[in-house]
Amino acid sequence: MKPPKYPLQAVMDQRKQAKEDAKKALARAFQALQVEQKRLQDLQAERDRLVAERQERIAHLYDPDERGLIDVAAIERRRAEIHYVESRIVEQDRAIADQQARVRQAEQAIETAKAQLIEADQSLKAIEKHYERWLAEWKREMALKEQKLAEEIASARFVRERAEEEE
Repeated sequence: MKPPKYPLQAVMDQRKQAKEDAKKALARAFQALQVEQKRLQDLQAERDRLVAERQERIAHLYDPDERGLIDVAAIERRRAEIHYVESRIVEQDRAIADQQARVRQAEQAIETAKAQLIEADQSLKAIEKHYERWLAEWKREMALKEQKLAEEIASARFVRERAEEEE
């Protein structure tokens, strides 16, 4: 015999949906973290490139021109270029610090999403446990009814057979 509709089925369905939503939110949080980490790596790579460029410019600061001469104006221009690259490195450091904060926020979002998933899972498990107890109780009641019915049938058969024997 098929069990009747579970009285709290709507609640169970809602909790299943909440768990699925929490899983999706966690997946989105992980994707967001990956995006932020990739951006941080790109910024750090750009900073490394700028540092290498600065070192290269410093190494060639006093290189003579194609005529073998060292022009003061060329040296000043090269110093200005080095200063410009250094200012870009400082800007890159700021951008990296900001991006590191975004990565930390994304990591916190993951922790929050994990906590929400755990809570949703526990909620669902509680209602599922209630459903299992309800179903076990229903089956027990059905077994008792069947046993009572079988006893009534046996009793009726006994009474009938007795009545037939007395006739």
